[in-house]
Amino acid sequence: MQKNNEMKKNIFQILKFGLIGILNTALDYFLFFVFFSLLNINKNLAQVLATAIAMTNSYFFNRYWTFNKQGKAQFGEMWKFVIVNIVSMCVTILCLNLFYDFMHIENIANSILSAVGISYQLMDDSAVMFCKLVAVPFSLAVNFIGNRLWVFAKKTDEKSN
Repeated sequence: MQKNNEMKKNIFQILKFGLIGILNTALDYFLFFVFFSLLNINKNLAQVLATAIAMTNSYFFNRYWTFNKQGKAQFGEMWKFVIVNIVSMCVTILCLNLFYDFMHIENIANSILSAVGISYQLMDDSAVMFCKLVAVPFSLAVNFIGNRLWVFAKKTDEKSN
């Protein structure tokens, strides 16, 4: 019975993390669009700026809501969170550059769009935005694992409560 309750708690925690992840991914994506497409900032710098802003929002929502931490934010915890998000951002940048500059996956998407009769083609900014979207699951996986197992991991004395 206790194992079943723990499983439900874990699933609920993943769902909450996912919801916050969706909101912060949307914020990150929107900010990337503003920085890259509207302000014409280099795609890598645009990603760094978008991540920094979305990361701050994510920290507080995940700390207090997803992982139910009480009290003031801890300095060590914040730095762990920053490190996890930097690694996640690096995964995003790596995937973005891999998908756009080397693999050109927008061409695969364009072929699929043409095959189903859609005349829209991903080019220039829209191709970069598409590749960033495809990079999202990779960075989210890194982010969840890092937060769950390192940043907001329960200490031994918390597990018994």
